[in-house]
Amino acid sequence: MSFLPSELILCVLENGYYTPWWDNPTGTPNYKLLKACALVCRTWSGPAQSLIFRSVINIHAYNIHQFLAALLSSAARGRALGDCVRMLEISMSAGRRIGCSEDDFVNLLLACPQVYLLQLNVSGKLELEEKTLKKLKVAGRRLKALKLFFWERQPPISPYLFWMWPNIEFLHIGSDGPLVLVDARELAQRKGVELCLYELQLTRYAPPEAIACLLASSANSLRILDLEWHLTERDIDIIAPHAPHLRSLRISCGDSHPAPLKLLRMCTALEELVSWVFKSLSRQLVLYGMPERSPLAPHLAPTIECFKLSFTNSSRQGFSLKLQAVMGVVDALPNLRVVTCKKYPQQELVGYASDLQVFKAKCRVKGVEVVISELPSWCEDPVKTHRRKPGKLLTAVKVV
Repeated sequence: MSFLPSELILCVLENGYYTPWWDNPTGTPNYKLLKACALVCRTWSGPAQSLIFRSVINIHAYNIHQFLAALLSSAARGRALGDCVRMLEISMSAGRRIGCSEDDFVNLLLACPQVYLLQLNVSGKLELEEKTLKKLKVAGRRLKALKLFFWERQPPISPYLFWMWPNIEFLHIGSDGPLVLVDARELAQRKGVELCLYELQLTRYAPPEAIACLLASSANSLRILDLEWHLTERDIDIIAPHAPHLRSLRISCGDSHPAPLKLLRMCTALEELVSWVFKSLSRQLVLYGMPERSPLAPHLAPTIECFKLSFTNSSRQGFSLKLQAVMGVVDALPNLRVVTCKKYPQQELVGYASDLQVFKAKCRVKGVEVVISELPSWCEDPVKTHRRKPGKLLTAVKVV
């Protein structure tokens, strides 16, 4: 194994990086396999360890000191491991019940200078001291992606989180309840958040004013928009200026809500179409539900080249009906080249295999390639891409 070419080693690690989605659907790295690969030989040890430390998750008050000790153990080895970290997930809470302290948070970011994706899981209102904000501004200067998860019914989101890191291009905000932006008077004076966002994802309802605030400086940069609720006419009016530039739109769509169909007609530059998934690839259309009585095809941009298909929790009859609806979309898209299907375990295909075979045959007649994808679609790194083979995810060894 020590004489195996490095390209083959990377292929092995790349294909085994993510835990199989039917074992762990969150798309987390397969740390058990990577640790085993690191013990194969010295040639494998370095690349495997770099991938083990590439994504550091679930850091909280009970383990942050152990992790910091590993990074600060030696100037050479500790710094090398800290430089491998690209994605960092850390928990913080009011009163420091289970969350990390402000000082530990700053020290961790300083020890991982190459982090480009920071995920903060916040319990309670996040209040940081002025001296902490100044240190975080320096420690997080390389950040490009920020994920905020608030475990509150109506989380107060302080704008300084966005102003502190002006280079953020990928912003995901989730919570247990509707999103509330605080300091409305200060927001009005600044005329919105000064971020040139490439992607904005909101998993809970946000008032139109909050959407307008977050997109205030993103008129020429926004390409991916993910809003997981039924949009109103007022929401559409705010999003409309961004619609012609969007390459990925993820919205809830149904027969009883005409506003999303109006927005679909405005999006003339979409490149990929995805249906019935929870997270997805870049540059595509994702529908959280699909209208059955209202034809969808007339509202779609003819520029769409790739369609990703994923069905969950469907009966045999429901599965067949969904395939028929999807086939109607496939027939209507003139530039469609690839349909990507999720790879299912054999036990889940019982009763569905014949329908899938008919679907594949119809796609082949039209000249559309059917690709079976094993990786979950939300495992893509938050980095900008230009054009790549449809259905191919960014790999674990992507260096940013």
